[in-house]
Amino acid sequence: MNELERLREALDLWQLSLEDLARPFYHSSYVNESAAPVESNERLEFLGDAVIELAVAEYLFVNYPRLTEGQLTRIKSVVVSGRVLAEKARELHLDRCLLLGRGEEANGRTNANLLGDVFEALMGLVFERLGYHRASQVIIERLQDEIVRVATGEHRRDYKTLLQEWAQARNQKPVYILVGTEGPDHCKEFTVRVEVNGLLALGHGSSKKAAEQDAARHLYERLSK
Repeated sequence: MNELERLREALDLWQLSLEDLARPFYHSSYVNESAAPVESNERLEFLGDAVIELAVAEYLFVNYPRLTEGQLTRIKSVVVSGRVLAEKARELHLDRCLLLGRGEEANGRTNANLLGDVFEALMGLVFERLGYHRASQVIIERLQDEIVRVATGEHRRDYKTLLQEWAQARNQKPVYILVGTEGPDHCKEFTVRVEVNGLLALGHGSSKKAAEQDAARHLYERLSK
């Protein structure tokens, strides 16, 4: 059994041919170097990103009726983050199915951004071929445990990582600047400013690290809205 056959069995996608199932794994670097007339996975990635967002939003809306819009948004932003989708891609061993160009292969197929993208492309394919109902089933089967962890507070929200992922997707980088300290040595309060994409926010904490997290949280929550 090859990797695509194993994946088809793991996700119960017997309606899909192996030729179809290969489509999410054609990275643009492979397509550019290949003479084969195949399309890269970028369009499927675009589609899958939207389908995952909708499936998770629908699940949260139905199953968490007491949560506010802001609470639902914060949970969704963690669950559909590139870091979480990369983890789900690793669980499915999607890296073994990837077809990469020589240069990209040298950079390694375990890159989190690359794995998150291929998970999105795979869900885009399921939607395209089998419809929203089946795609949402597959998505929630893979993400339900993560949704519960975040909704119950078991999943620690690392806002610096979340902000970093948001910025990287836009070819940006958060910049943290210590702008002040107050109080005696045994009880100092640090103030940090974070800037990204022309936006900024302040954070406060008992350490520089805590202040950076607080600043990242304020800015990320603004961006999420």
